[in-house]
Amino acid sequence: MRLFIEAEVTDNNVVETFSYRPFVTYDKFNLEKVAVNWNSDLKYVGGVLTAFQKRNELPYQVGGMKLRFLKAEDIQKHFGYEDAKDTLRDLPAKKGLSSSAAICVAISAAIDLTHRFRKLESKDQTSIFDYVSKPETLTFFANMAYSGERKELGINCGQMDQYTSAYGGILYIDCTKEPARVHGLKPRTELPLVVGDTRQQKDTPKILAWLGERFEAREPKFIEGMKNIVKIVEEAREELEKPSPNRYKIGELMNENQYYLKNYLQVSGNCPMSPSRLDNLIDIALHAGALGAKLSGSGGGGCMIALCEPGDEMKVAKAINEEGGEAYATKVADKGLRIEFIEV
Repeated sequence: MRLFIEAEVTDNNVVETFSYRPFVTYDKFNLEKVAVNWNSDLKYVGGVLTAFQKRNELPYQVGGMKLRFLKAEDIQKHFGYEDAKDTLRDLPAKKGLSSSAAICVAISAAIDLTHRFRKLESKDQTSIFDYVSKPETLTFFANMAYSGERKELGINCGQMDQYTSAYGGILYIDCTKEPARVHGLKPRTELPLVVGDTRQQKDTPKILAWLGERFEAREPKFIEGMKNIVKIVEEAREELEKPSPNRYKIGELMNENQYYLKNYLQVSGNCPMSPSRLDNLIDIALHAGALGAKLSGSGGGGCMIALCEPGDEMKVAKAINEEGGEAYATKVADKGLRIEFIEV
């Protein structure tokens, strides 16, 4: 499941952005003074554009562009995209699957690549792929995405989602610094996943603001929960650094993490800001044989994620569907940002 953007430069001083329903389908940003419509789904474009304009050391000045958000089915139908291994699907929005971070990373890459390689011959794509393959490039895209979302739009997000979206794979991310430090983990153990969508919308900014207030107030139970979650993350890192980590151990750590998310941070089904069916789906996944299950994102609705034994994915997915959720059997993506050239 991905988010797709088609990008091209223009000769004017406006960035036109096109999308599709049920989202806002059109917006434009004058680069002389970027104005953001806070009620628009396309506000992320304005936030990232502003972050780029404030970046002094760029080898180019951001100019006019056309950005088009595309649907997976349109890419497969109209661009002749054929891949026997992977069927393209749209990344669900507002489900705790980092859709806003994915948007901002894709926008950052679109802005940078179209300007940095504007004069490149269309057949000479090697230099672009080499540039995008570098960790420092992915860090740049993630950092610009974070700056656009957090610093320009004021959304209470951390850095984790942007770096995960840019890099892909299994990562340990140190978010105590800016830019964040990314450590790739390459376990050889297969880690089948099932994502369960509660089919319930949530207000992520509202939930994150509430969590921020509790953190600032140093609420004892909240702080205790956070400290224990940090310990769990460190244990997970130690396990995943092993050549063949134990799936059962990782599942246990997911369950411990969920315990503190539910009972100390209160962002699971019992979230006062946004009650949901998260706990139901987590319980049903575990009863169906999942090794571990926890909420994804800020909680309060959206999605949960379950770790399974190989071969158990469909059994767990069926149980989630029968409980009223919508399940996706999947795996960890080996790559985050992808660049593709499609000849029309």
